[in-house]
Amino acid sequence: MTEQPSQPPARLRPPVDWRYRAIVTAALVVAVAVLVVGVRATKTGSDNPAVVNGRPDLIEHVFPPAGSQVLRQVEIGIDLAPGYEGRITVNGITIPDDELRLVPEQNQVYFVPGPNRVIEVLPPGETCVSAVAWESRRGRGAADATFRWCFDVT
Repeated sequence: MTEQPSQPPARLRPPVDWRYRAIVTAALVVAVAVLVVGVRATKTGSDNPAVVNGRPDLIEHVFPPAGSQVLRQVEIGIDLAPGYEGRITVNGITIPDDELRLVPEQNQVYFVPGPNRVIEVLPPGETCVSAVAWESRRGRGAADATFRWCFDVT
Protein backbone atom coordinates (compact mmCIF):
# COMPACT_ATOMS: atom_id res chain seq x y z
CA MET A 1 0.00 0.00 0.00
CA THR A 2 1.19 3.41 -0.83
CA GLU A 3 0.98 6.12 1.70
CA GLN A 4 -0.59 9.29 0.70
CA PRO A 5 1.16 12.42 1.71
CA SER A 6 -0.49 13.91 4.70
CA GLN A 7 -2.06 17.32 4.27
CA PRO A 8 -0.58 20.11 6.32
CA PRO A 9 -2.89 21.25 9.06
CA ALA A 10 -5.02 24.22 8.06
CA ARG A 11 -3.85 27.45 9.61
CA LEU A 12 -6.37 28.95 11.82
CA ARG A 13 -6.55 32.71 12.08
CA PRO A 14 -6.61 33.81 15.66
CA PRO A 15 -9.79 35.60 16.50
CA VAL A 16 -9.40 39.36 16.28
CA ASP A 17 -9.85 40.83 19.67
CA TRP A 18 -12.13 43.90 19.82
CA ARG A 19 -9.65 45.55 22.21
CA TYR A 20 -6.89 45.30 19.60
CA ARG A 21 -9.12 46.97 16.99
CA ALA A 22 -10.08 49.71 19.43
CA ILE A 23 -6.43 50.43 20.28
CA VAL A 24 -5.39 50.58 16.61
CA THR A 25 -8.33 52.85 15.76
CA ALA A 26 -7.54 55.18 18.68
CA ALA A 27 -3.87 55.33 17.67
CA LEU A 28 -4.81 56.27 14.11
CA VAL A 29 -7.19 59.00 15.33
CA VAL A 30 -4.48 60.44 17.60
CA ALA A 31 -1.91 60.35 14.78
CA VAL A 32 -4.25 62.21 12.41
CA ALA A 33 -5.07 64.79 15.12
CA VAL A 34 -1.36 65.39 15.82
CA LEU A 35 -0.71 65.79 12.09
CA VAL A 36 -3.52 68.34 11.71
CA VAL A 37 -2.34 70.34 14.76
CA GLY A 38 1.24 70.28 13.48
CA VAL A 39 0.28 71.55 10.04
CA ARG A 40 -1.83 74.36 11.50
CA ALA A 41 0.94 75.38 13.90
CA THR A 42 3.53 75.62 11.12
CA LYS A 43 4.10 79.19 10.04
CA THR A 44 4.66 79.53 6.32
CA GLY A 45 5.12 82.75 4.45
CA SER A 46 5.15 86.17 5.99
CA ASP A 47 2.35 87.88 7.82
CA ASN A 48 3.88 91.15 6.68
CA PRO A 49 4.83 90.83 3.01
CA ALA A 50 6.66 93.80 1.58
CA VAL A 51 4.61 95.79 -0.89
CA VAL A 52 5.92 98.68 -2.94
CA ASN A 53 3.39 101.36 -3.79
CA GLY A 54 0.66 98.75 -4.08
CA ARG A 55 2.85 96.48 -6.25
CA PRO A 56 3.17 93.10 -4.55
CA ASP A 57 4.67 91.73 -7.78
CA LEU A 58 7.95 93.65 -7.31
CA ILE A 59 9.31 92.11 -4.11
CA GLU A 60 9.38 88.38 -3.53
CA HIS A 61 11.13 88.38 -0.12
CA VAL A 62 12.98 90.62 2.32
CA PHE A 63 15.60 89.30 4.73
CA PRO A 64 15.18 89.35 7.65
CA PRO A 65 11.38 89.52 7.57
CA ALA A 66 9.70 92.70 8.79
CA GLY A 67 9.12 92.68 12.53
CA SER A 68 11.47 89.76 13.25
CA GLN A 69 14.16 89.60 15.93
CA VAL A 70 17.68 88.92 14.68
CA LEU A 71 21.31 88.85 15.77
CA ARG A 72 23.76 91.71 15.12
CA GLN A 73 25.57 89.99 12.23
CA VAL A 74 22.47 88.98 10.27
CA GLU A 75 22.50 89.04 6.48
CA ILE A 76 20.14 91.69 5.11
CA GLY A 77 18.72 91.41 1.65
CA ILE A 78 15.97 91.62 -0.91
CA ASP A 79 14.74 89.16 -3.48
CA LEU A 80 13.13 91.02 -6.37
CA ALA A 81 10.87 89.90 -9.16
CA PRO A 82 12.54 88.78 -12.39
CA GLY A 83 13.86 91.67 -14.45
CA TYR A 84 14.60 93.98 -11.49
CA GLU A 85 17.75 95.16 -9.73
CA GLY A 86 18.15 97.00 -6.46
CA ARG A 87 20.35 98.50 -3.77
CA ILE A 88 19.88 98.89 -0.02
CA THR A 89 20.39 101.47 2.70
CA VAL A 90 20.59 100.39 6.35
CA ASN A 91 19.66 102.90 9.07
CA GLY A 92 20.24 105.74 6.61
CA ILE A 93 23.68 104.45 5.51
CA THR A 94 23.91 103.62 1.81
CA ILE A 95 25.74 100.34 1.34
CA PRO A 96 28.48 100.67 -1.31
CA ASP A 97 28.23 98.30 -4.27
CA ASP A 98 31.56 96.65 -3.43
CA GLU A 99 30.15 95.56 -0.03
CA LEU A 100 26.98 94.07 -1.50
CA ARG A 101 26.60 90.48 -2.57
CA LEU A 102 24.66 90.72 -5.82
CA VAL A 103 23.05 87.66 -7.38
CA PRO A 104 21.77 89.07 -10.69
CA GLU A 105 20.63 85.66 -11.97
CA GLN A 106 18.12 85.54 -9.10
CA ASN A 107 17.51 89.29 -8.73
CA GLN A 108 18.88 89.33 -5.19
CA VAL A 109 20.87 91.91 -3.21
CA TYR A 110 22.50 91.09 0.15
CA PHE A 111 24.66 92.79 2.77
CA VAL A 112 26.36 91.31 5.84
CA PRO A 113 27.85 93.66 8.45
CA GLY A 114 31.47 92.90 9.27
CA PRO A 115 34.98 94.19 9.86
CA ASN A 116 36.15 96.93 7.50
CA ARG A 117 32.61 97.48 6.19
CA VAL A 118 30.52 100.61 6.31
CA ILE A 119 28.51 98.89 9.08
CA GLU A 120 30.54 96.50 11.24
CA VAL A 121 27.67 95.39 13.52
CA LEU A 122 24.04 96.34 13.67
CA PRO A 123 23.15 98.36 16.76
CA PRO A 124 20.69 96.83 19.23
CA GLY A 125 17.09 97.91 18.80
CA GLU A 126 15.12 98.68 15.68
CA THR A 127 16.95 98.59 12.37
CA CYS A 128 15.25 99.86 9.24
CA VAL A 129 16.27 99.06 5.70
CA SER A 130 15.34 101.12 2.65
CA ALA A 131 15.64 99.63 -0.77
CA VAL A 132 15.38 101.04 -4.24
CA ALA A 133 14.50 98.83 -7.19
CA TRP A 134 14.36 99.42 -10.91
CA GLU A 135 13.73 97.46 -14.08
CA SER A 136 17.01 96.16 -15.43
CA ARG A 137 16.15 96.97 -19.05
CA ARG A 138 15.29 100.60 -18.24
CA GLY A 139 18.03 101.34 -15.73
CA ARG A 140 17.79 103.79 -12.85
CA GLY A 141 15.52 106.77 -13.18
CA ALA A 142 12.20 108.33 -12.35
CA ALA A 143 10.41 104.96 -12.36
CA ASP A 144 12.53 103.60 -9.46
CA ALA A 145 10.48 102.09 -6.65
CA THR A 146 11.48 102.53 -3.02
CA PHE A 147 10.35 100.58 0.00
CA ARG A 148 11.26 100.11 3.64
CA TRP A 149 11.00 97.47 6.33
CA CYS A 150 12.19 97.24 9.94
CA PHE A 151 13.25 94.47 12.34
CA ASP A 152 14.68 94.26 15.86
CA VAL A 153 18.32 93.50 16.57
CA THR A 154 19.12 91.71 19.84
